[in-house]
Amino acid sequence: YYVLRKMKIGFLCVLGLFAVLGAGLKDLPAANLFDQYVDHFDHFNNEKWKQRYWENDEYFDSSQGIVFLYIEGESRVTHLVSENSFIMTAAKYFKATVYMVEHRFYGDSQPKENWSLENISLLSHDQALSDLAYFISKKKGELSGKTKWVVIGGSYSGALSAWMRFKFPHLVVGSLASSGVVNPILDFYEFEEQIYRSALRSEGCVDNIQTFVKFAVNEMENGKTDIFTWMGYPDFEWDDFWFYYADIFVEAIQYGHRIEFCKLLQDQLAASSEWSDKLKALSDYGKTHRADPLSYAFKEIRKTEIQKDSGRQWTYQYCSSLAYFNTPGRFKALRWKNMGIEYWKRYCQKSFNSDSVFPNTLDVKSRYADVRVQNYTSNVFFTNGAEDPWQWAGIRYAVGKNVESYLIDFPGAGHCSDLHDVTDHDPEDLTKARNAIIKAIEKWINQANLKSISL
Repeated sequence: YYVLRKMKIGFLCVLGLFAVLGAGLKDLPAANLFDQYVDHFDHFNNEKWKQRYWENDEYFDSSQGIVFLYIEGESRVTHLVSENSFIMTAAKYFKATVYMVEHRFYGDSQPKENWSLENISLLSHDQALSDLAYFISKKKGELSGKTKWVVIGGSYSGALSAWMRFKFPHLVVGSLASSGVVNPILDFYEFEEQIYRSALRSEGCVDNIQTFVKFAVNEMENGKTDIFTWMGYPDFEWDDFWFYYADIFVEAIQYGHRIEFCKLLQDQLAASSEWSDKLKALSDYGKTHRADPLSYAFKEIRKTEIQKDSGRQWTYQYCSSLAYFNTPGRFKALRWKNMGIEYWKRYCQKSFNSDSVFPNTLDVKSRYADVRVQNYTSNVFFTNGAEDPWQWAGIRYAVGKNVESYLIDFPGAGHCSDLHDVTDHDPEDLTKARNAIIKAIEKWINQANLKSISL
């Protein structure tokens, strides 16, 4: 089985992977529960919590001992997907068992009783990596024979996948990092410049996006706030509205829906309808394509009680450590021109009513960024879509022989496109990328087998 996931600030495959994984959704079966440490770095604290995970051993050949661990990222696990997903296709080929683990503080995997700022300080990529390492260590002891673990993730969880191989090479033989964003970037203007280049592939789309942005700017400068109601959330402030508004355009293009979205903008601007109707159509599209006002609004993010769906957790992660702040591009701005670093400082501070929540990206880069991953690890395969803006926070072209990469190029090649369902009409370059991934996994497993024999 594979899982439908979603993500914000753009992301993520959040994210994601959204409908990234294709059709054929199945109801979520009952989860298994794993006793996980609350804080891996406080050795005097033995407190534990129940982390959800799922297992599919339908194709497992214990004599081969191959295990795939899909790393769920910044979202609740809600559904399983069809047997046609790329991961299950690969699992059949390799006769692998598949585990999928829900990320701490998302879904029903809650280490604490609420999301106070003190509690969610335990929400970090470092803690998440240690969660996975402890999970693998325990499962290795439960499974008979020697096992070879391959970690797989997309977007943020793609970065986690690469970092797992970098940090715990004794536990995993290799990593697939689909759209893996291993570079925390504070002033991420390259993101919007890629949105601009991708939108240029549809005639008139850049100008149409700017028309919608200019209308909102005019409303703000004239002290009007009706646009908040038209977009479905009257309690917006301008600072949270602008993030939401920009992400509607971003999410559509980054996830491979450029053609249909650009046509929507063209049709709405050509129609004789009022702006309130045009913006409602835009908002309705956003809600079905990962841009929901509730994930961006300060009023919602500030809520500390555990909720089924919330933007608070992911907002904390990028505001506290990962950044990826989407700032205006240097070509043509496709968002409000004042969404620079000072804007993001305000956004983070207002989200948590705290001046202390803002990322130190140098710390993360010094330990995990692409240079370290490429120079000090092996057996990591990075994929990126040619129209995906997140490619600029990942590894587009690997340096050296120990890390591989593939830039997938076809119309609509977006975020985590290699993790979609496998179909008979897949673009040629997508099929080539997947074949390259299979070849890489075969190499990793053969290396592990040879090492095992030599021991």
